[in-house]
Amino acid sequence: MLPWVEKYRPKTLDEVIGQENIVKLMKSFLKQKNMPHLLFAGPPGVGKTTVALAFANELFNGQLSGNFLELNASDERGIDVIREKVKEFARVIPQNDVGFKILFLDEADALTPEAQQALRRMMEVYSKQTRFILSCNYPSKIIEPIQSRVSILRFQPLTKKDIEKLVKRIAKEEKLELEEGVIDYLYEISEGDTRKILNILQGAAYLGKHITLENIKKISGAVFSEEMKGLIELLRKGEFKKAREQSIKLMVEYGVSGEEFLMSVYRTVLKMDIPDEEKAQYIEKIAEYNFRIVEGANERIQVDAFLSELLLLSKNR
Repeated sequence: MLPWVEKYRPKTLDEVIGQENIVKLMKSFLKQKNMPHLLFAGPPGVGKTTVALAFANELFNGQLSGNFLELNASDERGIDVIREKVKEFARVIPQNDVGFKILFLDEADALTPEAQQALRRMMEVYSKQTRFILSCNYPSKIIEPIQSRVSILRFQPLTKKDIEKLVKRIAKEEKLELEEGVIDYLYEISEGDTRKILNILQGAAYLGKHITLENIKKISGAVFSEEMKGLIELLRKGEFKKAREQSIKLMVEYGVSGEEFLMSVYRTVLKMDIPDEEKAQYIEKIAEYNFRIVEGANERIQVDAFLSELLLLSKNR
């Protein structure tokens, strides 16, 4: 069975959900059968790869072989890849009526500076027969000589309206029955990431056609804001033991990772009606302990230490 991320990937620009301005611009390139080098910048799962594939599919009438090459720079990030795979594809004269080929380099911000310098040179030398579309999460990691040679298109996270449209379309196709609150929950935890939504929905569908909020929570490994708000309120009241028990329950029962736990606290704190100074203190601690966990510290110990810090902040108010 195909992953739903691939099964429901749009084949044309008209099928793309969200990113209206970018889709409109890509359609104008399609009409002209011409395009500059492009840099797609934005968070994961918002349609960067999808737009590139849909555009190429329409431009080349479905004939992608020899006309479109996709590479992932996070897997192959060194200068040798640029000198070999990229150069090998870019230098070949296109055999199509468009006049150029497209090389799509995903996660280009993972390329080493040396590899980016080599890429910049190839973008200049082979621009007549090959156009480059670079995709990245952090455009600041792309060297200035490349940024000056591309048109930068900034992708935004999907809106709640976009996510509702997507989820309802999938539910109709897969004959799913959605429990009330499922779409709101998916919007909250996805942060506009289409890939995350589809993976969670597919996982929940294995448990039955009736998609319950409880099953979605277990599959997603995330925490609903109301549950996290209750935990924070316990700490603000000085009830560390109860808050710690609640955190253990969430991490064990729902399989929440330490990093996701902290992200849930972050999302919840931003929405809570508490003084800005208190929010700022919480966010500072979230950043500190998130860094520790990312660097490899024990998740359970770090979450306990984080809760202790929030308790002390509450006592010092």
